[in-house]
Amino acid sequence: MDFSGNGLLWYAKPQLFFNITVAPTGHLYNKGRHVQLSLVFFSTFEPINLTPNSQMQRNGVPMFFDSASSTNLPSLYLCKVGNVLGRVPLMPCYLRGNPTPTLPHSYRDRDGAKADTSLGRGNGSRLYEVNLWMWRYGRGQPRKVTVEQAEQRRRERMHERSQRAAETMKRRRAEREEPDGSEDSEEENTDD
Repeated sequence: MDFSGNGLLWYAKPQLFFNITVAPTGHLYNKGRHVQLSLVFFSTFEPINLTPNSQMQRNGVPMFFDSASSTNLPSLYLCKVGNVLGRVPLMPCYLRGNPTPTLPHSYRDRDGAKADTSLGRGNGSRLYEVNLWMWRYGRGQPRKVTVEQAEQRRRERMHERSQRAAETMKRRRAEREEPDGSEDSEEENTDD
């Protein structure tokens, strides 16, 4: 599979899924000629070559910018839902110490992508890299709990950890403040 997206594969963000019924011209009332289609409007992630010598790009990891975040006039495409292959794990890409995953101001506008208007502004085209490892070897098993349940369990674990940490701090503070038995014996010896 060509992961670069330069061939027949497009990386895209679905904007709207919908069903539509179409009929040939002049056959509006002939229900037998009607065809129902499932379609999707989508915006694309366009390939961009900003760091060709970086470790990621040398190993075939493609970099993309979100076309919907880059132009004054966003373009939407239309295709059949059956042409959608599946989800792609994208990672936000931070370049040159930029605090946001956008095209840094120092790169200026490139390949149709818009750069931040000033350093760290975050209003440029959003940058992503494909997480090839996750795509190839990611979740092989279905989820056993919902995302909401997993988040609730995580919150409970974090709460328990913070309580244990607070108890440990109290115990250590109390241990530091307790008088040691050896100090008492020294004071008794000096009185003699």
